[in-house]
Amino acid sequence: FLDAGGSKERGKKKKTGDDGGDFVAEAYKIVARKLVGRGGRSIARMSAAEQERELDALGATSLEDDEALLASGNVVKSDERMSLEYRIGMKKALAEMK
Repeated sequence: FLDAGGSKERGKKKKTGDDGGDFVAEAYKIVARKLVGRGGRSIARMSAAEQERELDALGATSLEDDEALLASGNVVKSDERMSLEYRIGMKKALAEMK
C-alpha cells in the first residue's frame, strides 16, 4: 500500500461522474472538517476537548518536518509510515480550510 513516496492511492481520480478530484485528499478534508467542528451532523461527533487534543497533537511537528521524515527513509515500519501519512494528509486538509 505504501511506498517511498507515500500512499499509492494519492492522486487517483474518482470513478463516478464527478469533478475527477483526488478522493484521498477529499477523505482527509472530511475528517479535517470534523476535527474543527465544521462537519455538520455526525454520529461520531468530537467534543471540544477531543478536538483541542487532536489539533495540539498535529501541531507538535510542522508539515515540512513530517514530509522530510517520510522522504528520509528512516521510517520503515508500515504502521509508522501510515501514521505519518495521516498526519501529512490532515495538515494539508486543515491548511486548505484556513
